[in-house]
Amino acid sequence: MQVYGSYDQAGLDAQYDNRRKVPESGAIAERWMAAGAEARGLLSCDLDLAYGGHPRQAVDVFPAARGDAPILAFVHGGYWHSRDRTLVHFLAPTYVAADITFVSIGYRLCPEVTVADVADDVRAALGWIHANASGIGGDPRRLFVAGHSAGGHLAALMTGPAGVPDLLKGGCSVSGLHDLEPIRLSYLNEQLHLRAEDVAGLSPIALAEALEPGERRLPPLIATVGMDEGPEYLGQRDRLVAALKAARQPVESVDVPGGNHFTALEAFGDPHHPLCQAMLRLILAPSF
Repeated sequence: MQVYGSYDQAGLDAQYDNRRKVPESGAIAERWMAAGAEARGLLSCDLDLAYGGHPRQAVDVFPAARGDAPILAFVHGGYWHSRDRTLVHFLAPTYVAADITFVSIGYRLCPEVTVADVADDVRAALGWIHANASGIGGDPRRLFVAGHSAGGHLAALMTGPAGVPDLLKGGCSVSGLHDLEPIRLSYLNEQLHLRAEDVAGLSPIALAEALEPGERRLPPLIATVGMDEGPEYLGQRDRLVAALKAARQPVESVDVPGGNHFTALEAFGDPHHPLCQAMLRLILAPSF
C-alpha cells in the first residue's frame, strides 16, 4: 500500500534510513568525534555556555583571533532525537582559520520534547548568540547559521519567515529535511510524534511557498545535498530552492558529487571543496 507518493512503508523508510544506506556511518561519526576532540585540544574554546535551563540548552564557542569576527552558528543532526553539539566540533578549525567564530548549538531532543520545541531552542540559542556576540568574540551584525540533516532543516527554518531572519545574514542547509510530511509518515515518527497539523508550520518548503514574490527579503541560503543521497533528499533540496526562487529570495544550490549523507557534511568543512568555499564567500564577501 502506498503511504507517500509512489512509496510503500518499506520504501519510504528506506529513503530516510541513512545508517542503512551508508554502512560505514558509525565509523564516520567516530572519526568526527576524534577530530572534534583534537580541535578542542588545539583551539581556544568556551564550552557549555547556557542559553536555557536544560543541560542541552547550551552552546560551545570556538572564537576567532579577532574580537569582532563574523559568527557561524552550526546546528548538529540526528533526526531531532539523537546526537549532541560535540558531533560537529570537527568543523571548527576550518572556520576559525578563516577568522570566523564557530559556535556549536545544542538543543533538547525528541521525544522528551516536540520538533516545535527543538525549533524554539534553536531560535533561543541564536538570540543568545546575537545578544552576547561581543562577549564570545563576534560581531552581532554578521551572524550566520548552518546545519546538517535535522540541523539543516533547523537552519533553513531559522533563515525563513518562521525563524529569526532579522538576526541573520545568511545560512546553509547541508542535506536538510525541508518537508516534514514524509518524515511524519516514516519510521522516524516513532520518536518525533509529529501530527499532520504540525507539518506546514515546521516545513521550510511550505513556508517558502506561502511567500508572495518580493513580500520580504530573507537572508541568502545555500542548499546542498550529496548526489548519492537518493531521490527524497535531492527532491527536498530542489523543491526548497525552487520555492525560494519563486518568492524572489536569494538562494544558491550546491551539489556534492559522489557525496553521501555524511560525506556531504565533510565537504562543508573542507576548504578545497566548492561547498565550503561557497559558505566562506557568503560570510566573508556577502554579495551573493
